[in-house]
Amino acid sequence: MTRPRIHRALLPAIAAVLGAAGPAGAADPIMPLGQVSKGMRCTALSVIQGVDISRFDVEVVDVVAGDAADAAPRILVRVSGPAVDRTGVGPGFSGSPIYCPDDQGTQRVIGAISESVGEYGGSLALATPIESILGQPVDPPASAGAAPANRRALRAPLTLGGLSPAVGALFSRAARRGGRTLYATPGRPRAAAFPVQTLQPGASIAAGMSSGDVTAGAVGTVTYVDGDRVWGFGHPLDGAGRRSLFLQDAYVYAVINNPVGIEGVSTYKLAVPGHDVGVLSADGLASVAGRLGVMPKRFPMRVIANDGDRGTHRDLRLDIADENFLGQPTGISALALVGAAATTQAATTALGEIPSRQSGEMCASFRIVGYKPPLEFCNRYVTRDGGISADGGLGAGGPMVSDLVEAIALIDSFEFAALDMESVEVNLTLRRGLRQAYMLGATAPRRVRRGRTIPVRVKTQVVRGRQAYRTVRVRVPRGMPKGPRLLTLSGPESDEAGVLEIDLAEALFGEGDEDLAGPRTLAKLRKAVGGIGRYDGVEASFEPVGGDDELSDLEDELGGPEGIARRFREVYRDPDLRMSGTVRVRVNVR
Repeated sequence: MTRPRIHRALLPAIAAVLGAAGPAGAADPIMPLGQVSKGMRCTALSVIQGVDISRFDVEVVDVVAGDAADAAPRILVRVSGPAVDRTGVGPGFSGSPIYCPDDQGTQRVIGAISESVGEYGGSLALATPIESILGQPVDPPASAGAAPANRRALRAPLTLGGLSPAVGALFSRAARRGGRTLYATPGRPRAAAFPVQTLQPGASIAAGMSSGDVTAGAVGTVTYVDGDRVWGFGHPLDGAGRRSLFLQDAYVYAVINNPVGIEGVSTYKLAVPGHDVGVLSADGLASVAGRLGVMPKRFPMRVIANDGDRGTHRDLRLDIADENFLGQPTGISALALVGAAATTQAATTALGEIPSRQSGEMCASFRIVGYKPPLEFCNRYVTRDGGISADGGLGAGGPMVSDLVEAIALIDSFEFAALDMESVEVNLTLRRGLRQAYMLGATAPRRVRRGRTIPVRVKTQVVRGRQAYRTVRVRVPRGMPKGPRLLTLSGPESDEAGVLEIDLAEALFGEGDEDLAGPRTLAKLRKAVGGIGRYDGVEASFEPVGGDDELSDLEDELGGPEGIARRFREVYRDPDLRMSGTVRVRVNVR
C-alpha cells in the first residue's frame, strides 16, 4: 500500500501519538476453531466505562460450522459476570476478544464477540472465530472502481459526537428512516480523563470518518494486535474492502441498558471516537483492520456561523477522511455525513436559540488541489414557522444543510477524475426575524416601446415594518408582440424550513440510484455546484391580458414572440430584503 504523504506540521503530533499508542507487546497466541468445543469456560475483555479494560466470563454454548449457504462459521457464547450481568452485550462490544485455556492452561484467543441474537437481556451472542478475523489482510488490494451507490450506507452502528441533543436526535431519526442505527453522543471528555490510549486487545477503537469538533465513526473493540497491525469489530463496517479512515481510540461514557435486544433499541455503549492513532485500511466481512502510526489522507473543513444581530460567531474545525483516491468505496464520501452534521450544529447554535422566524445567508466553498477557482455557491434564506420540531424543522438551518448536501452529492457523483480535496469552508450568518418585504402594487407608463427600459414604481410592505416605494427598471423585449399586456413582477416566497430529516435520510442513509450520472467535466461540475445558488430577486414577464395564469409556468417552452414576452427576466434584487409576492400592471406595447 502506498502510504499517504504527511504534512511536516503533523510530524511532532504523530510522534507523540506513536509513543503513547504503540503496540503493547508480542501478539497473543490463538486457538483454531477445530479446538474450540462446547462447554469451554473463557474470559472476554472490553471497556465498560472510560478507558479501563474489564473482564467478564464467557461460556461456549456451541460451535456453528460454516456450510455452502453460509461460509462463515460462528461461535455461540453466553456472557456473565459483574461487568455485563445488568446490561448484557450489544453494539460497541463488537470485537471484544475471548480467551480460552488450552490443554496446557495457556490462554488463547478463540475469536471476538460480533453480533447479538436478540435474546432478552443480551447475554447470548455470536462470536467470529479468530482465523476469520485475522484472515482479513491489513492492506487489501485496491478496488477496480467505486462501489455501487446502493452500498453506500454503513452496516455498523454510527456514532456522532459533539452535537447538541436536538441535532443528534435529528440525525438519529434520519438514520432510522434509512434503516440505519446512529447514536448521538457528547463530545470528548476532559483531556485529563482521556489521554491517548494504547490500542491493545479489549481497548475501545473507532473507525473514524472525522476528527475535531464534530466526530463521526463506528465504535467497537480491539480484538488483536500484532506489531503495528490492529484488527477489531469481528464484523464489517460495510464490507467495502480497501479503506482510508481514521484509526482512533475511543472513550466509553456508559453502557446503556436496554434488555429488549431489538436492533436499534438494544444495549449499546455510549461512546465517542477520540485521538487519531493510525489508518483504518481494511473493511472486510469478518473484521476491520489498520495500521498504527500511518495517518489517512484527509482535508480540513471549517464551519463559521455568525449571529448577525449580536456580531458573535461560532467556529467549528475538523479534519475529514478523504477516500476519493480509492474511488469512494461506499459510493458516498465522509464529507456528506460529517459536513451535514457540522453545518447543522453550527446553524442551530449560532443564535443561542432557534426562533420560528429567521433570515440568513450561506456560502460554501470546495477547493480542489490543482484547480482554480473553487467550487462554490451562495444563497439567502428566509424561513417562517421553522423552529425545532418533531418533523425535523431547524429554522433556516434546514434549507442551508439541504443545499450543502446537494452540492456534496454532485461532487461525489463526479466519475471522470479523482478529485483531491484541499479544503472545505462553510460561512453562514443568521438573524432573528424576517428580512422580507411584500410587493403590494405597481404603476408604470401606459405606453411602452419595445427595446426600451421603463421605470416601474412598486409599493412594498416590510414584514412588521413600514411601507415604502421603490423603482424597478424593466427592459421591454424587442421581439415580443405589440398590444396590451400585463407586466408581471414576481418575487420568491419564504423558504421551506422543514423536511430536512427526510432529505438527510434519503441522501445519507437511503439507497442510491445506480444510474446516477454526474457532471462529466470539472467545468460542468463547477457550473452545477454554482447553480445551487438561487436568484432570489424580482423577475418580470409580459403576460397576455385575460390569459390563463397557469400558462405562465410554460414560458420557457414557448417559442417565438410569445415566448420572448412571457419569459421571466431578472430585474431587481434588494441587497437586504427578499421581495416577495406578485403584482401586475397593464401596459400597451408599441
